[in-house]
Amino acid sequence: MPHRFKAFLATTLLCVGATLDTSAACPNRRVTMVVPYSAGGPTDALARSLADQFSKSWGVPVLVENRTGANGIIATASVARAPGDGHTILVQLTGLIQNASLYKKLPYDPFTDLAAVARIGTQPMALAVGRTSPSTDLRSLVRSFSTTPKFGTYGSFGAGSTGHIYGELLRKATSSPLTHVPHRGEALLLPELISGRIDLAFVSAATAIDSSRAGTLRVLGVTGPTRLPALPDVPTMAEAGLAGFELLGWYGLFVPKGTPSAMTECIAEHTEAALQHTDMVQRLQQLAVERRTAGPAAFTSALREDFGRWDDLIKRFGIALEQEP
Repeated sequence: MPHRFKAFLATTLLCVGATLDTSAACPNRRVTMVVPYSAGGPTDALARSLADQFSKSWGVPVLVENRTGANGIIATASVARAPGDGHTILVQLTGLIQNASLYKKLPYDPFTDLAAVARIGTQPMALAVGRTSPSTDLRSLVRSFSTTPKFGTYGSFGAGSTGHIYGELLRKATSSPLTHVPHRGEALLLPELISGRIDLAFVSAATAIDSSRAGTLRVLGVTGPTRLPALPDVPTMAEAGLAGFELLGWYGLFVPKGTPSAMTECIAEHTEAALQHTDMVQRLQQLAVERRTAGPAAFTSALREDFGRWDDLIKRFGIALEQEP
């Protein structure tokens, strides 16, 4: 047998063996994907698309379960208490690590009771005003803080949310008398912003894109280091002269601590593969999520860095949620 063929055969067998080992460590019965937010929202839509891909890959049912309440804490706590066997997966957002700073006490530790599996992607936010607002760009908006005596309400989709944190950053950066008006979700915030009853708000990128196209909102700036491809004429906050808005939100997958590393790696690998599927690419585009994947080790490292940055902002502005879950 020629030497080259022997080498090829050995390499092929090693690859097959590795594939079989990985497959053996994958979920082999029903999987529950827990979503801390309501059905029909962006997180739910992303989770259901991903669940469909997982089900096809693993050949088992993958069910999405919505467990809402307490700013995502109820769902997260339930996963932290679940068996660490890879059959319970949490779909979470940046609020996972923000809550650790917002609440004095949590029923779990996001770093010791959960294991990071995979980052799916990142998403900026956008600063928007209603179409009837006299502000046509970010600079004119900032000028209006000092020239319009009664001007000064910013909305958010919840106390302690990213929109709230960014609103406080804007208030401090511009030395403006902005007053925070929290709402229970973005769906309740939008009518107030569109009507002008709220002067401005940081909204999700997907909402900013849809509302801008529909002509209901005027988008003045986006967070993050780069402009949104769907809104190429809208500058970043930094381009408009406001620093500190570079942090991005993210979507990610987590499992209970103690889940075997082989199982965690399997889920991470299948997440990477699923996100390259045409249906998932379209879903991410629809939700204005940039695919920026990271495996367990890289995602864990990024989480700790992000925690430090959000923790600094939350403490700097004295943001705290009064009721402990």
